[in-house]
Amino acid sequence: MPSLDLSTLKEAAMAVAVGLMMGLERERSGFEQSREESEPTPSRRASDRLEAPHGALGARTFALLTLLGWVSVKVGGGGLAMPIAVMALAALMIGLFYYETSSSDRGLTTEIAALSAPLLGMLLTRDALLAVAVSVIVTLLLLSKPWIRAWVPKLQREDLTASIQLLIVFAILLPLLPERTLDPWGVLSPRRVGWMVALVAAVDFLGYALNRLLGARRGALMTGLVGGLVSSTAVTVAMSRQAREDPSLRDPGQVAVLLACALMGIRVTLLAGVVGGPTLAVPLLLPLAAMVLVLLGASVWIHRAGAMQAAGEEVAIQNPFHLKRATAWGLGLAAVLLASAAARAWLGDRGLLLAAGLSGLADVDAITLAVSSQVKALGLSAHTAVLAIILAIGSNTLAKAGFAWISGGRAFGQRLAALLGVALAVALIVAWIQP
Repeated sequence: MPSLDLSTLKEAAMAVAVGLMMGLERERSGFEQSREESEPTPSRRASDRLEAPHGALGARTFALLTLLGWVSVKVGGGGLAMPIAVMALAALMIGLFYYETSSSDRGLTTEIAALSAPLLGMLLTRDALLAVAVSVIVTLLLLSKPWIRAWVPKLQREDLTASIQLLIVFAILLPLLPERTLDPWGVLSPRRVGWMVALVAAVDFLGYALNRLLGARRGALMTGLVGGLVSSTAVTVAMSRQAREDPSLRDPGQVAVLLACALMGIRVTLLAGVVGGPTLAVPLLLPLAAMVLVLLGASVWIHRAGAMQAAGEEVAIQNPFHLKRATAWGLGLAAVLLASAAARAWLGDRGLLLAAGLSGLADVDAITLAVSSQVKALGLSAHTAVLAIILAIGSNTLAKAGFAWISGGRAFGQRLAALLGVALAVALIVAWIQP
């Protein structure tokens, strides 16, 4: 007797499992929809409340469809005739089912998902991992219906425009940029600059999306965490203004600024790790982690020492991604790249540190990405790169302390400047003494 092929049985079981995963979600969705439409009375039994809608495409149907697609490839022997015939039959049956059961308020989501089931069964014979991954994505899309319905009313035209622009940058513009460098120091690559701009824009857009989804009113904790993803300077200015107008918001405002600065340190570490790799991320992690811990400890101390109240005014954060703004930031990044490379070529590492300190007054991300790219492109030592990034953070932190003192007054800015100075000093000491 021929031996049993366990790998074939494993593929068949995977085909059934993939179909069951999608079908169970659709069947449960049908239960919920049927329950909402019927609104059962208390006299009904519990089993009646969960009665499936008549003729629904459920778990067994999806499992059979994926198994049918898998069998078509196995029986067809690698040809296309059998899979095409199976897909045509499945499309015909699903189309007839939709025609018989359609209503004015019914969509095509379940039927489209059912059409993908035999295709996923066919894909299992070529790439099982890809087939499982695609089926998980399909199931997540099916599950996302209530979330999408809750988010869509909150969207504005500006949000959709910015999302489309971000997709255009990643999918169309970046692949078209040339990769060769345009300067004598070998640091100004249009594609590299484009990726850095897109990376920062994506981080900013994520922070803005969280701000929109979390609601219009929030306390100091959420203001610092969410606002720090977009702009810690915006958080500093907004909370300073609130503290000057209402002294009771002094402690919540300081907590918000400290949390935003801590989140800025985490963001800089991630950006440096993505661009510079582990060579830069590992030595940068310890000093910035020390700074973040000091900032978090200071925020906890202020929270416990003062009577914390909810910050009344939300930080006004506009959608951070626009093509014009991104282009202007990219030109500024290119200037920082050239200036830092020229300073290092003419003045050595001291020139690079000087450029980092000056550029950090306006923006930390640009010098972080510029220095991180030089670690790989020009062989800049990780120790010098870490010091340059921390100096940029230091100058930016001191600038925010000045904004807080000027906008919020001495009572607000004095303690905040002292705490920010301590955190910066700890980061510099750790960066200097670590191997």
